Amino acid sequence: MSLHCFNGQYFPVARRGFTPIEAVEFLRKEFPSVGQWTCWRPGQMMCHTLGMMAGKGHQTEGKISNWSWSRVSSSYPTLLLWDGYSTDPARGDDWVGVLKVCGKQGEEFLLFSFLNSLGAIGQWYLASTPDVQVLDRFGRAIQEHFHPPDKLIIEVQGGPDIVVNTDDNETLFLPEQLRDDIERQVFSFFENAEHYRQWQLRHRRGFLFVGTPGNGKTKMLRRLVRQCHRRYHVTPLMLNINKDTEDRDVATLFREADRKTPALVILEDLDSLTAECHVSRAHLLAQLDGLDSSEGVLVIGTTNNPHDIDRALVHRPSRFDRVWHFPLPNGTMRQRYLQWAFDELDTTTVASIAERTGDWSYAYLNELRTTAAILAMEHNPPSLTDEDVSKALDLLVEQFQAGRRNHVASGTGEFAGFRATQPGGFR
Repeated sequence: MSLHCFNGQYFPVARRGFTPIEAVEFLRKEFPSVGQWTCWRPGQMMCHTLGMMAGKGHQTEGKISNWSWSRVSSSYPTLLLWDGYSTDPARGDDWVGVLKVCGKQGEEFLLFSFLNSLGAIGQWYLASTPDVQVLDRFGRAIQEHFHPPDKLIIEVQGGPDIVVNTDDNETLFLPEQLRDDIERQVFSFFENAEHYRQWQLRHRRGFLFVGTPGNGKTKMLRRLVRQCHRRYHVTPLMLNINKDTEDRDVATLFREADRKTPALVILEDLDSLTAECHVSRAHLLAQLDGLDSSEGVLVIGTTNNPHDIDRALVHRPSRFDRVWHFPLPNGTMRQRYLQWAFDELDTTTVASIAERTGDWSYAYLNELRTTAAILAMEHNPPSLTDEDVSKALDLLVEQFQAGRRNHVASGTGEFAGFRATQPGGFR
């Protein structure tokens, strides 16, 4: 057993591999001529790319950009690690053991990857150099090799990174005043860093998107991530919020953001961060305040349940300075979306559908488009008809009404997806 620290208290956890100190003790026996080892904890994205570098267990050497590497013999086992998903022979999943890394400018160091005491590989590395600038240059070269310019990586703390195409332009249906105000505030933050300094304004802001699910909060975030990356070379980072999220995850996220400014930090489902996770209120407030942190960090949070968020977060400028509500689409916005989704239909039919879909979110409207398309695939050749749209609309109107009852059966013989014939049988 080992001890894991949370909120200043230590709890026992099952031991699986080396702690960094134990790993250094192992390396001192294997390589006694090395006087100093550096424990390197790269960010989530760099961990992933470092793992891909030598992930094939049978490879003994390789070259990436201006860096070359070769495996060094040691008593630590060399394994082929496969996650059960990737099948690309040019890419591995991760690696353990010792590599000798050489750079074009004469850099040279040993790099040790190992199973750590928490049971993970690729989170901690030990390097035989105290020069962290060399490690940073090496890591970034590997990162650029595996992630070409047309791909943008959202670095996710506590989960897999998200890859998006930089040239994608999703159609966004939001009231123009709402969209324009958000973009003006976000772009101004990254454009005017010098003016913030001149006017002695703190160059660190927080924005919050609120509203029921399916009305464009996440789409707006993706749009901002792409545009900020293209315009201002902003680094996007995100926290994967789950029941195991703790103070350390939040601290790591903001530490990475401070190191990679200008940065955009995304906190989706903010209401669950202190209610359902191991994150203390005081720690979260301290990270958002960022009194000792670098400037140039913009935080954007989202929530479907603003009433569940601590008032100290929502009603205190300097944590979340601006709050925008993403409403359900009104009749005009529904008609505009439906005209785009079903350009084959005449305006009278579109207006009739818009009338029947009051209180629907964009997610529900999109499902109407998807269901109609699936029905159209049954034709030979596939083609969307008015009848497909009408049938899809009837199905989803019934589902929407059932959803308001939380899909509890009314006892009138209604069914969803299957019909019961008798106890124990379906047809």
